Amino acid sequence: MEKCTGTILVVDDEESIRDILCRKLQSQGYDCVAAVNGKDALWKAFMQDFDLVFMDIKMPGMSGMEVLPKMITDHPDTCVIMVTAVSDIQTAVEAMKRGAYDYLPKPFNLDDLIMRTERALERRRLVLENKQYQLRLEQRVKQQAGQIQQYHSEAAEALSREQAALAEMEVTRQPLREESKIGARADVETSRPAKGFAKKLSQLLGSKTPGSADGRSDTAHTQTDATSEETREALPQGQVKEA
Repeated sequence: MEKCTGTILVVDDEESIRDILCRKLQSQGYDCVAAVNGKDALWKAFMQDFDLVFMDIKMPGMSGMEVLPKMITDHPDTCVIMVTAVSDIQTAVEAMKRGAYDYLPKPFNLDDLIMRTERALERRRLVLENKQYQLRLEQRVKQQAGQIQQYHSEAAEALSREQAALAEMEVTRQPLREESKIGARADVETSRPAKGFAKKLSQLLGSKTPGSADGRSDTAHTQTDATSEETREALPQGQVKEA
């Protein structure tokens, strides 16, 4: 596991405990700041960001259990490890339920102190990396959503322009259609008299041709009959009979 460095706040009303913790942490390359009580811890946390806080549970004035929720609320990215006596283990477990990352029992082993410190800082690093990843992901999603909205707007504008062009084309074509309809009606009205005249002419010519032939035939028959009658009248009766 990669070694994590950071700034650590040690909160304890006992000076000897503060000195032991700070010296050990500084020997491992950590920056260390000490606070004598709960109010001092809140003030120093307000003035400076800390990666990790070691806080005693039992202190005069504000206890560690009273400082814990304020510290977590005001500094959500800071890990808190509660320092407690063996008889206060149940209280330390309750503190973890309220947001503390871990607890360090007294009397504590210095190697255990370093192990818990590294584990807490590693967890903090992973949490911060996850937050940064989530932030980048949200920004990327927001950017893509903006691009999609832009593409949608451009497509809507293109569709609107196309519909406007089609409507303009339809308006242009409408007079042409009207002219075509008027021309078609004029052609029909013009063709009607010609067709009527042709029909009448056809009927007239058709009635004369047969009639003329029949008329000439009837006239010939009539003239022949009249001639025969005149001939019979002019001849004597005997000749007529012989004939």
